[in-house]
Amino acid sequence: MEKLISFIRVNKNNEEYTNNQAIEIAKYIQKNKLTLHNNVEIEVSIPNEEKNITILLEDCKKGCTILVYDLNVFGRTIHAILDMVKFLLAGGVRIVSINQNLDLVSDDDMLTKMILGVISMTISLEKDLMSLRTKEALTAKKLEGVSLGKPKGTIQKSKFDEQRDKIEELLLVGLSVRKIAKLLGYNNHIGLNNYVKKRNIRDILGVDDVLAS
Repeated sequence: MEKLISFIRVNKNNEEYTNNQAIEIAKYIQKNKLTLHNNVEIEVSIPNEEKNITILLEDCKKGCTILVYDLNVFGRTIHAILDMVKFLLAGGVRIVSINQNLDLVSDDDMLTKMILGVISMTISLEKDLMSLRTKEALTAKKLEGVSLGKPKGTIQKSKFDEQRDKIEELLLVGLSVRKIAKLLGYNNHIGLNNYVKKRNIRDILGVDDVLAS
């Protein structure tokens, strides 16, 4: 490896996640007897700070290598991660991910192309399956006479109101509130859980309380 840069995604709301990255990167460097030229730490504690990751690009020059613990440090969705990875590779930056045991050499490397192709297929398949499950669930509820969407007479407005339709759809396909909050970009699932409970959304939809993380 040439110039080696480690990248740590800092989340002040999850210190264990942040510290684990630093520990595993340090172990990897020591085990492989590498020389670290720079360590970039970028705070992304709330969804709006996701754009801060672009700061990383200031330290990335053609020919350097970025070392991360996990590819998920590049974004909250597979699509966002793939976009960032492709952008870096196109700029001549090599990416090494410890957790996935991946060495993405360049956008011309055959193995790297195969890996990115698999990730792209995963995104497409995930979207298709989610769309199919959602449509099937919505159709079933409509046949049962369930009226979906924001009901009239809501006592208090909430930031979750604008995405209520999407929240209902995801509840119908069996996702937990924790997963829905992460998928829709909410930092804390507790507020969303309270929103769902106060408005009796599960009872309206006829779905059980999913406890999975």
